[in-house]
This record gives sequence, C-alpha cells and structure tokens, in this order.
Amino acid sequence: MLAWKKSLVYLPAGSENDWTTAIHIAASEGDVNMINELLNHCPDCWDMLNSNSQNALHVSVLNNQDEVVRFLLDSDKCDSLVDEPDSDGNTPLHLLASSGNHVPELINHRRAKKMSFNKENQTPLDIALSCTVTAKKEKLMEDLCSIGRLGKRDFEVKRKYEYMPNPNAETGTGGKMQLREDDHDKAKKADQTVIESIMKIAQIHIVVATLIMTVTFAAGITLPGGFESDSDSPNQGMAILIRRTAFRAFAISDAIAFTCSAVAIFIYFLMADTSRSPQSKKLVLKLYDLAGIFQCLSMLAVVIAFATGMFATLSHSLGLAVIVCSIGCLSILLYFLVVIYSCRYIW
Repeated sequence: MLAWKKSLVYLPAGSENDWTTAIHIAASEGDVNMINELLNHCPDCWDMLNSNSQNALHVSVLNNQDEVVRFLLDSDKCDSLVDEPDSDGNTPLHLLASSGNHVPELINHRRAKKMSFNKENQTPLDIALSCTVTAKKEKLMEDLCSIGRLGKRDFEVKRKYEYMPNPNAETGTGGKMQLREDDHDKAKKADQTVIESIMKIAQIHIVVATLIMTVTFAAGITLPGGFESDSDSPNQGMAILIRRTAFRAFAISDAIAFTCSAVAIFIYFLMADTSRSPQSKKLVLKLYDLAGIFQCLSMLAVVIAFATGMFATLSHSLGLAVIVCSIGCLSILLYFLVVIYSCRYIW
C-alpha cells in the first residue's frame, strides 16, 4: 500500500477533535516492524503529531510499549521527540512519571536531562510524587533524584493525572497502565454543566406555567355565561350555566389546569434549591421530568377547558359550538403530528 501511495502515512484517522495517524497507532500497539516500515518509506513521518500534539514517543510511553520507546530512542533522527511537549506541555518523561513505568533509556537520555515544566508548572518528579507509589515508581523517582532533576519539590502538587494500576503490570505479563484525567473532577464539571442547561430550559417552562396558572385563575373567577344577578333569586351570585354538563366539564378542567400548573411551579422552585449541589444531577433530572408531565397535563386541561367553555356558551347554535370546539381541540392533534414528525426526522 505504501509503495502504491505514500500519502496514506499522513492521513488522519478519527474525528475532527480526536484524530491520530498510522505511526501513532503502530506505537500504541507496540508494532516495531510497522514503525520501521513506515520510516523506511516516509522518513519524515517520525515527527507527526496527533490531535493532542503528541508524537509517537508520547503514545508509546502512554501505552507502556517499552520496545517501541527503545527503538525510537536508538534512532538519531528521533532524538528531538524526547523533549517535545504535547498540548498540556508534557514531555514523554512527564508521561512516563504518570504511568508508573520505568524506562532507564528515556530517563537517562541526553535530551531528557534538562529541566522541563508542563503547563501546570510541574516537573516529571512533581508528577511522580503526586501519583500512587509502586516498586517501579520508587525506582523512577530514585533515578530522577540521582541526576539532579528534583523540580520545585511541591508535595501538594495539583493531581491533574491519576495512576491506574493494573494487577498484571508488576508481573511482566504485558499489562498496560493508563494515564487519564481525574475522572472525579471531570464528572463534577459535566454534572454541573448538565444542571445549568436544565435550569436554563426550566426558566422558559416556569414562564409558561405561570401564564397558564394566571389565565386559569382569571377564567375561574369570571366564569362563562356570567352570574345570576337577580336580587330576588335564591341563586343570586351563582353561575347561570351551572346545570349544563359542558359548563361542569369546563369548571373541572380549568381547576385541573390551575392545579397542575401550580404543582409544576412548586417543583421548579424545588429544582432551583436542589441545583446548588453538584451531586444532585439525578434528582434535578427526575424533578424536571415530573414538572414536564404536570405542565403537559395543565396544557391539555386548558385546551379542554377552552373547548367546553365555548360549547357551554354557544350551545344555542350547535353547529357553531361544534366547529369552535373542533378547532380548539385541533391543537392536540397537531402536537402529536409534530412529535411523530420530529421522531421520524431524528431517526
């Protein structure tokens, strides 16, 4: 394939924000023969970087591929890889200190002997001190101290990376150790972002719920058909249409809409109090779903209240009453059509 088209070596693989190249993949898998073949066809591909600005030496250190590390260090052309920083300012020696592995060839390399700091102002020893101690880690720290790379000796260094021990790593069975960001802090930030986005949506929902609550309250006070105003009548002040079935349906549905809107608003208030804690993501999501259900019920009840209220007041003209009620209930049908269309569009 390389004889046919050498440009394949330079093609990125992956997504727009997370991509790599053939030499990085070979380094991560420990395939020295493949790396040698790539360098023979394209000698300038050794210094290629992935999306994290890491070279092949970075990747081989991250994946504990000691054979690849030694192969790259034996080549004079790859000397410059030793002190190259990635997007976080970490050299391969910084990553070695995080992985808990011990590769003397890299530690004692002439280009690795100069003091180097990453973007967190940490030296390799600082990172080694902040990680879990293992037998290899103790040996690595001894080597770093013996050649005078003590760094700033900050024992309260910020733990940007965390060592993940593998039970097979110490037995020489080819186990891998990984370098990753502190998942706990990352998860906290992600949960807080989700909560903030939910609360922004809830601000719109609470406006709608408040409007429905206001309208249903006003409709309950000023009932359709008016009130009995005859001072001589025992029913003075009572609703004129109270004996009609449509009016009773209006009164019940209006009360349901008012109650559901009020409950939704109370739930949104509870969400606002709960959202201050980053650990409350699950509770906020459940409250948000519950408030959404009550708000949908209130909107459905409002439509029914409109239709039944209009039917009660227009019952003398049955045709007009049926047409007006049908138009009012059309909103429910249109809503379900929009939902079906949206689901089909997404899928």
